[in-house]
Amino acid sequence: MKILFVQKEGGIFGAEIYQLKVIPGLLAKGIEIEFLRLYTDYQGGSGGDFIERLNEIGVKTYEVNIGKYLTPKVLKAIKLIANGGNYDLIHTHLIHADFHLALVKTFMKLKPVLVSTKHGYDNSFTSKFGFDVSKQSKTPYFLISRWAEKRMKASFTISKGLRDFFIGTGLTQSEKMRLIHYGFDMPENFVLKGNEGFRRAPLQIMIAGRLVEFKGHKYLIEAMEQVVKHFGSDVKLLIAGTGELEATLRARVDNLDLKDNIDFLGYSKEVGAYMANSDVVVVPSISEGFGVVFLEAFSAKTPVVSWDVPAGSELMEHGKTGYLVEPYNIDQLSDQLIKVLDNPDEQEFIVEPAYERLKSYFNLERMVNETITFYEDAL
Repeated sequence: MKILFVQKEGGIFGAEIYQLKVIPGLLAKGIEIEFLRLYTDYQGGSGGDFIERLNEIGVKTYEVNIGKYLTPKVLKAIKLIANGGNYDLIHTHLIHADFHLALVKTFMKLKPVLVSTKHGYDNSFTSKFGFDVSKQSKTPYFLISRWAEKRMKASFTISKGLRDFFIGTGLTQSEKMRLIHYGFDMPENFVLKGNEGFRRAPLQIMIAGRLVEFKGHKYLIEAMEQVVKHFGSDVKLLIAGTGELEATLRARVDNLDLKDNIDFLGYSKEVGAYMANSDVVVVPSISEGFGVVFLEAFSAKTPVVSWDVPAGSELMEHGKTGYLVEPYNIDQLSDQLIKVLDNPDEQEFIVEPAYERLKSYFNLERMVNETITFYEDAL
């Protein structure tokens, strides 16, 4: 079986991490994979780390500059690659790839079978409403997504919450869309516990992710006001990541007089080590297509607190493998953090079942096998 993966890429985030995990797994099973990277000059440019890492594992790659505006020249370039590689399937990821390949299929006769993975939804929508089906209107993003999805032979989402949203809004039909959870062979982050270089306070809280609206950093910063009142200078929040909201978040920290209790780490390749040496990891996202950060925390054997929304509510069971808090309730969030920090001996009964769930279900072997079955059924 030969498959062309297609995605617009401008940095290594959740979907790109997925590619760098699932592609080696598929190659090991005898599936031949090539990759078409769509890019723009104003977001990523040509080449880059992602392409280099694919090449290092033996994946043949192509690139097409899709520019800011759609042109026939771009579609012809994509068609030439898509129809010229003797592919059985073309597997698209994210809306740009979905839309461009759906156009080629509709107007230029695409030869291979077209399938898609949904890693998330419109950030501007989910930042405001999460996965609230009732809030979705016929926006351009919605209409383009629905049109493209109709051209797919089959598709799958990475979480039940996301699948329910696509079906509930009428973006697709239940019989056409499957669920395949992410499954990665995570580094054993817990072995890094006890490294004082990654601990900055007697009590340490950690959040990791892009500094963008839907990740919900602002809620955690607000909750820290009560946490600091309880623990004083003994507690510190570490914020790992960069993004457009950094200046706004720093200003809020200053306004709340929390500069001594909150450190911005910027981009870090040592997130696993920081998690392993923290007392709790917080995921206050308004919504997550999946949330790789949960798996990173499970592998660190560090308890996780998140809102009771997808995908946290899907990946964790409250009081058994993590802690779920009423969405956007700052008081409940701060109370839960204080409770976890005040009761460190109880956390073993949370982190060990979460780690076991990671190893037994959220693993690469299961995800790869389910993906191959999806391909076979689509063909």
